[in-house]
Amino acid sequence: MLLLADGAVLLIRGVDPARPERGTWWHTPGGEIDPGESPADAAAREVLEETGRRVAAGDVGPVVASRVAEFEFEGVAYRQTEAFFALRVPRFEPSADGWDRVEQRSLLEHRWWTPDELGASDDVRYPSELASLVRAVLGGSITTPLELSGT
Repeated sequence: MLLLADGAVLLIRGVDPARPERGTWWHTPGGEIDPGESPADAAAREVLEETGRRVAAGDVGPVVASRVAEFEFEGVAYRQTEAFFALRVPRFEPSADGWDRVEQRSLLEHRWWTPDELGASDDVRYPSELASLVRAVLGGSITTPLELSGT
């Protein structure tokens, strides 16, 4: 989920606790769809769990981008299809109160990033096209969902 406020996007810094030597990365709030959930319901639930911000599934809007990502986390290989929604919100102070045990081990902090900060940073972020995606969403130029790389 791209949470957008004042020209910035909220990201979460993560690490693989099984492989901390691989370093950290920034990513958007989100996660698995539980059985019986729609993608919008899952996005709203994950935003609440990972940021403390309550949003309604009906407010998340259309998918603005998707990708198939393959990665390893805590020794398990994953291949997942990801859908990115974009939602404009008032800027807020995120909370880690809803993080489960895995998130408590692997999530480190929240930060609001402008597209220029993302473009200038050497920090790893997923998806790798995040700066251009945020610019496109903020500029209103997405008419059909973008297909992103798996990195």
